[in-house]
Amino acid sequence: MRYQYYKDRLKSNPRAGNFVKLFLITLLLIVVIVWIVMWNRANTYEPELMSEQAFYEGYFTLNTRMDQTLTRRFPSLEFVEGRLSDDGLGTRVFELSDQKKVRPSDIKKLLESTLGGFGFQVHQTADADDYWEFQIGSDSTVWSVYRFEYSAEKASPTSILPADIAKVTKRPTIAIIIDDFGYSMNETINGFISIKEPFTAAVIPGRAYSTQVDERLNNRNIPTLIHMPMVTVTNSTSEPDFALSEDLSDGEIVRRLKKARKDVPRAVGMNNHQGSGGSQSRKVMTAVADFLAEEKMFFIDSRTIAASVGESVARERNVPTNSRDVFLDDVDDPEVIADELFRLARLAKEQGASIGIGHCRPNTLKTLKKYLPALTEAGFDLVQVSKLTK
Repeated sequence: MRYQYYKDRLKSNPRAGNFVKLFLITLLLIVVIVWIVMWNRANTYEPELMSEQAFYEGYFTLNTRMDQTLTRRFPSLEFVEGRLSDDGLGTRVFELSDQKKVRPSDIKKLLESTLGGFGFQVHQTADADDYWEFQIGSDSTVWSVYRFEYSAEKASPTSILPADIAKVTKRPTIAIIIDDFGYSMNETINGFISIKEPFTAAVIPGRAYSTQVDERLNNRNIPTLIHMPMVTVTNSTSEPDFALSEDLSDGEIVRRLKKARKDVPRAVGMNNHQGSGGSQSRKVMTAVADFLAEEKMFFIDSRTIAASVGESVARERNVPTNSRDVFLDDVDDPEVIADELFRLARLAKEQGASIGIGHCRPNTLKTLKKYLPALTEAGFDLVQVSKLTK
């Protein structure tokens, strides 16, 4: 009995082994299931409602990125402040230090290219003398307002122009025609030729210096018009050999037009001399328009009478055209001429462009030489009248 332990080997319990195996398998299954659940949660993108706080956090993040984009793209912009109204409308305010380096169209293009991908539309709602403003919205809802403020440059205290036109924005356009070249070649003519600012000269045909002054003006890059005589309402004219009237045959009208063209061969267009009667005649103006169409020239209606059909007939015949806004020197006095020039500038400021007509007289020359440089400095664009025909 003493050695019985060593003789008989102990027998293992099969139930205990099975229990251990079952426990380990169960534990492994639990680990796998937990891992699968956790993986699914990490990789499932279920939509969830955004809280008001989360919405505004995203809203401000987008605005902040837009602020940075704007100031990076336009170094002359500086972010000033952001405001949020009670109804959720945000206003972003920027200060523009140099208006010449940024245009509102540039800002709008950047806003559209950056925010368009988020489904927003951009609308410019203000273009004032001291700020631009854009609304950012979706459908009928406005989410943000971007406001760009700049200091309107004050007129120089030495400006010789009235305060309301001493400094302008948007570059209003002015074209000036000077009539009645061709009668002489004197110091007044030489003075007009020496003007540096653009203008257009209208040359009377049939005069002693018509062809000579046409050539000289064009040699100085001053374009010319045929200043075509037409009869007045009383059927009178200062140019009986050229004046167009209802009483002439179609053939005679064409003959006179060709004769005028020969005398002013370099002209690029035509305007009427006198013509309160002739410009009311559809017969006369149709013949003129057809002639100009053939010569590839334009027509400026001097509008010596309100009932003129010159511009309307030219448009019907597809001739580029426009009409006069202001006569500068109906009164041959420097102060009156200056006042009319200022009126022309105000019209350009209001409607974008204007056309003035003067005559080659000493007082008109004196006034233009004094004020045209000031108008250019104030921000007006002085152009040849051809630029304003369409």
